[in-house]
Amino acid sequence: MKASMKQWRLALGLMLTWALLFLALFSYFMESRVDEAMALSHADTRRLTSVQGITRRAVMISRQILPATSASTTSRTQKEQTPNSEQETYVYSDAQSFAVSHIQERQEGNQTFPQLVEEEDEEEVVGMTDEEDKSRMNQKETNNWFDSNTEEFYSSKSKSVVQRLWHGSASLDMLSPRLQKAVKDYMSTNKHGVSYKGQRRKWISRTRLLCEMKRKAKVKTLAGEERPFSSLGWQKIVPALPLERLYGKGFGSCAVVTSAGAILHSGLGKEIDSHDAVLRFNSAPTKGYERDVGNKTTIRIINSQILANPRHQFNSSSLYKNVTLVAWDPAPYTVNLHKWYKNPDYNLFTPYMKYRKYFPAQPFYILHPKFIWQLWDMIQANTLENIQPNPPSSGFIGILLMMWLCEEVDVYEYIPSLRQTDLCHYHERYYDAACTLGAYHPLLYEKILIQRIKSGSESDLRRKGKVTLPGFRTIHCDP
Repeated sequence: MKASMKQWRLALGLMLTWALLFLALFSYFMESRVDEAMALSHADTRRLTSVQGITRRAVMISRQILPATSASTTSRTQKEQTPNSEQETYVYSDAQSFAVSHIQERQEGNQTFPQLVEEEDEEEVVGMTDEEDKSRMNQKETNNWFDSNTEEFYSSKSKSVVQRLWHGSASLDMLSPRLQKAVKDYMSTNKHGVSYKGQRRKWISRTRLLCEMKRKAKVKTLAGEERPFSSLGWQKIVPALPLERLYGKGFGSCAVVTSAGAILHSGLGKEIDSHDAVLRFNSAPTKGYERDVGNKTTIRIINSQILANPRHQFNSSSLYKNVTLVAWDPAPYTVNLHKWYKNPDYNLFTPYMKYRKYFPAQPFYILHPKFIWQLWDMIQANTLENIQPNPPSSGFIGILLMMWLCEEVDVYEYIPSLRQTDLCHYHERYYDAACTLGAYHPLLYEKILIQRIKSGSESDLRRKGKVTLPGFRTIHCDP
């Protein structure tokens, strides 16, 4: 009996020892993970690498798995990290950036915060308060349990899709489950009432595709003579000279500079500025990033969030001065201008009218929704899969615009280079694969289409993220 009791005591002692050892190891492990996350959170945006992007993306994915009560608030906002910035706060201007986590907000038409992609979109940031910033940091620490093997899996999956893009082939089922679900949710919502009845082709020749794009995607801006705008006196408000005739015979060489995070550390600034004209997007700055993105800006495409949200300081910021401005907003697929005017995604009409009165000499246009949806039709016609029933990204719109204005167009980091990262924009510290591969916008399919018509070397694509496209006036097609 005594021997049995001794054995039991020994067994209990060993079990207690193992339990204490386990708790000590677990406590040490958790403390080290928290320290690591805190150290990472203060890294400078301009020194972040793709490896750091993997960690951030893992946090984003884990947030989907462990939802917090404050997630819907904190995920909307980010602090700007641009050096020497002219604006302390700004709104995400790309619908891709937060699209995955804000699908329900879009469905309900809530405009308290920006509908977030971009991107795209993408993109495309509401300034965070100190309390929101702390809440976001605490949430990151809580979610650091996320398994590193899963992080590596999604990172390799994203890079695998990019490699397929280099060869002009990718599909929805190659995306992460999170992005696939977001895309399917947008398809079921079909906010803009898209009903495509055209043909679909898997493949046509590059020449035939370019001729089709030239024939079906002609630039069109609001002329002020369309109802209801004609009854509001818009013929006296819009520029007298149409955008397609603004620059006479157009430009020789042009650069389209996307806002992708992959352009950081590229050293492409001088090359970009050497072009006759440079197009940029939304609130993407040049100050502090000249070495990578250059300094010249000829045209700036802005989505309606830039005009509608006062945090962008649209009327006063130098970003929007001394350039040609081209704004756009999604309208119904039927291009019902009356319905669009009464219920735009973001009210760009009132700010536009005020800006034109303040700065009548500055060229400022609003793209006609017909042009936007013609681009969408063209993407769907050349894709067998159903694409998102949402308008193309600002990036795709800008590329097609410059193909009309220029003899040759160099596009930077639209199709990612070897520097590919999930850092959405070079001037923001926010990570999401949706910014590169699409959630709200049909980005994946847009990029496949651009890959099919590009020229230039594979070396330029992989090292610089650069594709070269012909201007439409250099394309000679049969009548």
